[in-house]
Amino acid sequence: MVVERSHRECVLCGASFTGRSFLCRTCSARYRRERPSRQLRRQFYEGVDRLYPGWANTYGSYNPPLGLLRVLDRLPRTARILELGCGGGALLRELAARGFHELVGLDLARTALAEARQRQTPASLVLAEAERLPFLDRSFDIVLAADLIEHVDDVEEHLAEVARVLREGGQYLVKTPNRPLAEAYYRLVGLDDYPFWHPSLLSPGELRAVFARHGFTVTFVPQPGLTPAQLRKIPSRFLRRIAQQLPVSCLPVWLRPHLEVVAVLRAKC
Repeated sequence: MVVERSHRECVLCGASFTGRSFLCRTCSARYRRERPSRQLRRQFYEGVDRLYPGWANTYGSYNPPLGLLRVLDRLPRTARILELGCGGGALLRELAARGFHELVGLDLARTALAEARQRQTPASLVLAEAERLPFLDRSFDIVLAADLIEHVDDVEEHLAEVARVLREGGQYLVKTPNRPLAEAYYRLVGLDDYPFWHPSLLSPGELRAVFARHGFTVTFVPQPGLTPAQLRKIPSRFLRRIAQQLPVSCLPVWLRPHLEVVAVLRAKC
């Protein structure tokens, strides 16, 4: 079923258009006819950075992985860390401030890496896709991806690459929206054609299963509280005050707004 949407502006060329998407009669999710190419995705993210900087974490809308930072604090400072989807480098600078010095950042968007360099991020910065990592096998102790995996077009290909570049016993630290809650939020705010923006949302069970297929053992890490970026999405000041007191760390995994995950790569027999 074809659905007409409200008028919008293209982030690539600025032209106005009436959005069209396809409605699933079973779950009411909205989809476009086909997934965009990776080149178009790069243009899209760079277009968002240029035209809607307030929406992008490239320029400071930083949504830190609070639970994962606690995990990182327990690691030796000699660990070699790769951050995927590093944006403007905020998390890399946070890690450098905590004493880590073997840091590499990767992003699809040239605008993001330009901002990271402008801010003198103390890391090697690489332009590449998260499904095609330009690194040797077993190059890293830690791979870190905060709000990245939901943007990846092919999760299986992505996880195979992460498993390849991690050393045995290495950890993939992931923060990603919890699919059932994210879908409900997108429908509430009229963004239910989200598959372009987030083609690979995962529920806790889906995440555990797909990671296991690539040799990872998954542990869900409690999130101490909501981040400022998460609180901004709540529509009223009154509800935001309530949410600030929400004991997120006590919630069962399926009720957490984001999943924070430590995935350990099992040794091959």
